[in-house]
Amino acid sequence: SFRAFYAVVRGAPPRTFAPLGVGSVASGTRSAASAAAAFVRLVAMPGLITCACSALVAVTAVGAWKVVGFVRRIKQYKQAAVAGALEAPADFDIHGASNARGLRWFVIDDQVMGGRSQSGLSMLDAGSIEFAGVINTTGGGFSNCRTLGDDRMLGLPPAARALDVTAVGDGRLYKLTLHTADSWSMSVPAWSHDFHTVPAGKEKTWRLPLGDFVASKQGQPVKGAVLDPASVTAIGLSLSLYTMHGKKNEHFGDGPFKITLKKVAVI
Repeated sequence: SFRAFYAVVRGAPPRTFAPLGVGSVASGTRSAASAAAAFVRLVAMPGLITCACSALVAVTAVGAWKVVGFVRRIKQYKQAAVAGALEAPADFDIHGASNARGLRWFVIDDQVMGGRSQSGLSMLDAGSIEFAGVINTTGGGFSNCRTLGDDRMLGLPPAARALDVTAVGDGRLYKLTLHTADSWSMSVPAWSHDFHTVPAGKEKTWRLPLGDFVASKQGQPVKGAVLDPASVTAIGLSLSLYTMHGKKNEHFGDGPFKITLKKVAVI
């Protein structure tokens, strides 16, 4: 039966058969089905498997290429960000921290993840730090700035209870961030505390208890983490789609932003 089926497949002229009875027809149908199944096993199935394997290899290669490109883009962005870091004004420091003078600040926007937000830093003569830019929520959702120097502690006392942040904002909800590792170290959480800059355009001081800072990775809270003030190596500001608790920031959206950091003091 298989030889007859294969002969038809390769184009050989079909044989002529005498009229068959019902039983013979059923037997012939089963024989044809068996021949077709054999053909699939011997001829068609290996080809299908080869095609599937080729497709899997292609998909894997494309995925690996995207990962390599993503890692390369982060590395290039990091190098450019660090190279563009600016030293804080001489009379700006973190009062009460023993190793916080002469800190250099840099920005991290969502461009590192393919977003379109842009921001920059200005060191003002009045001893303040201005963080300003434009948020674009298409493909992104944050603009951050922070200090360099993850190889040394800022010198926050182990018994520190809070940070007083004095700033002039624009009515948006920002986060003060604390870091114990490199910003690009995805395995180590950053710590943050919300503060809502209202009224807009007015200087105000917010007291942020260190015990209320929330650890998070990529905007989502990490449960069970405990902040050791003495381990803090960097400080920063964040304008993000998410609050410190990982909820939607209702005061975040497209458009310009600006906040002027006047002073930070350890309590």
